[in-house]
Amino acid sequence: MTELAPWLTDAYQQAQVWRRQSRFHHALLVSGINGVGQSEFAQHVAQLLLCEHSDKAPCGTCHSCQVAKADTHPDWLVLDGREGGIRVDAVRQVVAKVANKPQLGFSKVVVIHEAHEMNVNAANAILKALEEPPSSTYFILTTHTSRALMPTILSRCQRVMLPAPDPALVVGWVNERVQADVSDLLWFSKTPYQLLRLVDSKQHELLQALPDHLMQWLDGSMRTDELAAKVPKDGVALWLDGLLALLSAAIHYSATGQKDTHIESVLNALLSRYDVYRLMNFSSSLTGLKRQLDITHLNPTIQLVGELNSW
Repeated sequence: MTELAPWLTDAYQQAQVWRRQSRFHHALLVSGINGVGQSEFAQHVAQLLLCEHSDKAPCGTCHSCQVAKADTHPDWLVLDGREGGIRVDAVRQVVAKVANKPQLGFSKVVVIHEAHEMNVNAANAILKALEEPPSSTYFILTTHTSRALMPTILSRCQRVMLPAPDPALVVGWVNERVQADVSDLLWFSKTPYQLLRLVDSKQHELLQALPDHLMQWLDGSMRTDELAAKVPKDGVALWLDGLLALLSAAIHYSATGQKDTHIESVLNALLSRYDVYRLMNFSSSLTGLKRQLDITHLNPTIQLVGELNSW
């Protein structure tokens, strides 16, 4: 298990106090902005709860801690919504397993990553488990949009809101781990784990090139079809997110005068060519296009060219 990030330590120390004082609720909701480290925090808390020594958990030496470190603990169950929805069948299987006694130690832990991805039936199944929790069982739910969870689920959870770290801390922390400078990506995201994933997948290169490519298109040195050709088919959604982020930054700059110096030139170019109301309309249209591409099999390049030509 990776070392806990520095901005998560205060919340984790609070969780340790709850465990040592036997005040840990059977359901914990871990929230915060997307990419701040909810899943990573939940993993550390799961190990804390599975430790056989509550007075010094996690001790790191008991059999339960050793098995948890190896990610093979039989009483640590996971429902993962990070790659899509969580269905009721998966929830029922997990709930059935935790109805039994722990196989190791004294506790069972169910971690639900991106709990807002549960469909209605899955959410109702979890709600029932939270209302009548199996003995010695803890549920840890993570989310970046708690509003999407049922109010009845929220009311049954102890809550931890993870803080957003300072951008300078984010840059230093990410740079140490990937040997790359991400300071020129803060206009897109200031959350460490999202930036880390972008660099690990090499997708950051698409975003780093976007401001310059858009600038060339705005000044007429790049045609629309040439701009669209810069976007790989598997990167259209991310590219649209980047373009939406630039439009949002331009609107914010117009209203407040605050800007990221890495993208100052393209923001000025956007604001000199379009008024704020047109930028807002473009944002709305791009959001609609992104949603449409998610649910249809339309050619993304053709749709992108059509959208940009309407500008």
